[in-house]
Order: sequence, then structure tokens, then C-alpha cells
Amino acid sequence: MNKLLIALTILGLCAAANFKCTSEMKAAKFCTMEYMPVCGIKMAEKGSSKYSSVKATYGNKCSACATEGVEFYAVGSCDEYPKNVTFCHPEAHLDLACTRELNPTCGLFDNSITCSKGPCGSNFSNKCMACINEHVSYLLTGFCQNQEQNKQ
Repeated sequence: MNKLLIALTILGLCAAANFKCTSEMKAAKFCTMEYMPVCGIKMAEKGSSKYSSVKATYGNKCSACATEGVEFYAVGSCDEYPKNVTFCHPEAHLDLACTRELNPTCGLFDNSITCSKGPCGSNFSNKCMACINEHVSYLLTGFCQNQEQNKQ
């Protein structure tokens, strides 16, 4: 459990924002073989276009975006993120309409926010409220202070 907490701390401090695949990236016929792993995210067939947990690791951003259905990517392999992570779409903050239901969510910030200890995140009332914050990169279900207990 301590290793997981340390990994989450490092990830919370170093995580980059999510990047949208451009039309040029999606149309790529050939990609370089460089290994700079990314976690490519596909939007769920049914559900919101603001967040998704459908993910797979690709060798680089080109190979991720050239894969049918991949909408955006996060830096690093998917294994570097918690298993039950949900990623926010890079443009989710543009849609300011959210419902008000209470479904506690821990939104973890990208590297534009610096925290002194632990994963850098904040509690939100639901997934939508977390993802419309432009600094939230991904989220976990439940309150942030309970995340250590949920990782066992």
C-alpha cells in the first residue's frame, strides 16, 4: 500500500494534462517507433462526452491517436494511473452545464497546480463538476481523503 501511495503522490505531482487528438493525428498513416508511452482514451459508447475510463497504453501519441476511437491521451502508460481512474476530456471545461446530484468525486489536478504533499486534488460533488474545472486531469470515485483507504 505504501508503494501505491508513493506512486500516487509522484503521479499527482507530475501528471500532465490530457491532450486532444487533432484531425491530423487521427489521419496519420505512419508513426515513428519512439517509445514515449501514453494512455489513449476512447469515449464510452453510451454516456457523457466529458469523461471516460475506456483506456489502453500506446507506444506514443501518434500511435494512440491513429487508433480508431481514441479521442485524447494522457502522458504515461495507463498502468501509471490508479486502476479505477476516469479521465476528463480536454474540452470538458468548455461545457459549464452540470447536474447537481451528490456523487462525491476526487478530482486530481494536472501539473499546473502544485501541492506540498499527497496527490494534488480536491473534492467535487460529482464527475461533471470535477471535469469542468480546467485543471482536473482525472478523477476517482469518493472523497479525496478516503482514497488511501480505497487502494488496498
